[in-house]
Formats: sequence, C-alpha cells, structure tokens
Amino acid sequence: MTLIYITLCFIILVWTTIAFCLVEGYGSSRNADLVLETIHGDIYDCVDVYKQPTLLHPMPHKERIKMTIAKELEKQRLIKGERLQKAKNIYFKAEEFWLNKKGCPIGTVPIRRLTEEQLQNAKDATLSISLAEDIIDFAGISMNASPEIKSFTSATATITLYNFYVNGAGQYSSAAIFHQSADNAPNFEQIQAGWIVHPQLYGDSRTRLYSHWTTDGGQKTGCYNNICPGFVQLDTDVPIDYAFPKISRPMYDDYELEIQIYKDEDYYLLFQGLFSIGFWPETLFNELRNGSQVVRYGGQAFTPAGQQFSPPMGNGNFEDGNPHTTCHMRQVMYGVGNDQDVQPDESLVQTHQSRCYHEGSQHNAHDDYWDYNFVFGGAGFC
Repeated sequence: MTLIYITLCFIILVWTTIAFCLVEGYGSSRNADLVLETIHGDIYDCVDVYKQPTLLHPMPHKERIKMTIAKELEKQRLIKGERLQKAKNIYFKAEEFWLNKKGCPIGTVPIRRLTEEQLQNAKDATLSISLAEDIIDFAGISMNASPEIKSFTSATATITLYNFYVNGAGQYSSAAIFHQSADNAPNFEQIQAGWIVHPQLYGDSRTRLYSHWTTDGGQKTGCYNNICPGFVQLDTDVPIDYAFPKISRPMYDDYELEIQIYKDEDYYLLFQGLFSIGFWPETLFNELRNGSQVVRYGGQAFTPAGQQFSPPMGNGNFEDGNPHTTCHMRQVMYGVGNDQDVQPDESLVQTHQSRCYHEGSQHNAHDDYWDYNFVFGGAGFC
C-alpha cells in the first residue's frame, strides 16, 4: 500500500512540478561547471550529475538512484580510456560534435540550454501525444511475451539514419525501439528510444537521438528526454537530445544508430554499444518492473488533428526488399532473462503497416551483419 501511495504521489509531482524542473534545470547555467557549444550551435551546460533536472525535486527512492549514479561514474572512469580507443572506429567522435573536442568532464553531464519558448514547445509536444484526435502511425514489427517468454529484458537494433522535413506544425517522425507493458491496454507503460525529426520539440529539423516514457499511455505521465523528472543522464559526451552530425543518403552512405534499451535493475539506454547514455529508474513504473510484455521496432509518424498531410517515415521512400534505398533495421534482437542477445523467433513476429506507411522484407540472414532485418517507411501525405 505504501508503494502504491508513493507511486501516485510521484505521478502527481511529474506535471505539477514540471515548470520548476524546467526553470531550474535548463534556463540558466548557475549549476554549470562548464558551458559547451556543438557544431550545430546548440549550447549545453556541464551540470553536476547530481544536480541535473530529474534530481532537483522529490521523487521515490532518490538516495538509491544516487547510489546507482555513483556506481556508473566509477564504471566511466574505468572504461573511459578503452572507450576512446574503440571510438576511433565507430560513428560517434566527440571531436566531431563538440567545439571543445571532448565533451563534459566526468562527474558532470551535458544538459541543453533552452529558451522559455523552447521549453514551452517541449512541454506542448509531450502533452500533444495524448490527444485522441491526433493520428499516430506505426510501421514495423512487434513480439509479445508467451508461455515460453515470460517477459523481455532488452530490445536492440541498428537503424539507418535519415533526415527530411515534416509537412506541418507539431508533426514528428521517428525510428525507434519500444518496451511496453501490454499491447492493447489504454493505460500502458512504455519506454521508447531511437532517432527523431521533431521541429516543435527541438526547434529545428535535425535528426536527433531521443527517448520518451509514460506510465498511462501518455495521458498524464511521462515526457521526452529529460524535460520532466524521469530520465537520468549519465554519459559525459553524448546528450539524450544529441543531433547526429552525419546522415545517410540512399545508395551512398550508411550512417547508423546502434541502440539498446535493457533492464538491469533500472532500464538503461545504450548507444553504439559503448555509451551508457542514462537510465530510467524502475521506481517510475509498475508493470515494467519485471520486464516488458511487448517489444516493438519500426517507424512512428505523428500527425496532429485536422492536418491534411502526414510526415514522411524512414527516408520518405519504400521499396520492399531494397535496404539500400529504404530505411531499415538490422541485427534486431531481444533479451529474455539474463540473455541480452537473442535473435527473434520468427513464429512470434507480428508485422504492422498503417495508412501510407509500409513494412517488408523481414527475415533472418544469419550472417552476423544483417541477421534479423526488415525495411519500413513511406512518403507520408496520407
């Protein structure tokens, strides 16, 4: 009973204190140890990891969360050198993103500085996902728990990165992986992460890393990234709203996002197999505490009510069977129990298409490169 009471109190606090969170965590640099600028001109404050927005106000089990942060900081110190060596051969390089060439010092995390207008737009973007008249299209695959699979503990995919312009105010389009409590419950719990083009949320049309969580289907709880209490930033180099400096072109470059959401005690977001971006404390959730009942992979496009033309999805093109001209996900995997690298049981895979958005060519190549993969997307305008 005490746990239920604490959880309810926290849910109420999420939105009643959001304004305080935003003002204290973003609009000023008074908690900043260092101010950084990116190649795109975004300004970030290197904020003490214990003074970031999520931890600025009361929340359940804050002391346990701080202990988790302390353990993660120690891991950072131990693997920093090893990661720098490996990073020479992967997509993210700090010197190609930060003007200071190295990101924030250990013990601090990058928090993007936003104007009051940007803060309000971010809040409006979160609230808009719950309106019944809006349309959310999904194209991709999903798997449900079964008698053999009681729950999922991780979801992983490598996703090609693309960019495009959306067709109306408030629209967004993303490519993401999802953990969800149930497939048809109206008050489902969900964590999602991937890349997104969302001008209202970010104030530009760049392709960015993003995350979102909710405990009631987006009706009253949850938000994007660290706009409200929830996501705890850990990495010193890669912020949760990271703008990708290089984007794929069909038939030419294949720049990719390798992403994983896995459950240890809390839910962690792993980027490019090396960067532990941060985590969602398990105390945010009820149904997801023992793992998820559904994992989803694919594209999601949002069209506000009353708009005639929907945004593109993927790269705005769909050719079934051609991953070189169509956005795709490869090395799709899920975790069950302690096993984090299971390729999908094809008998469990469900495919999804919506209006003018399509999914296709799903299969397992068993070749250590493509493995389980599929294509998805569409031009929109539906």
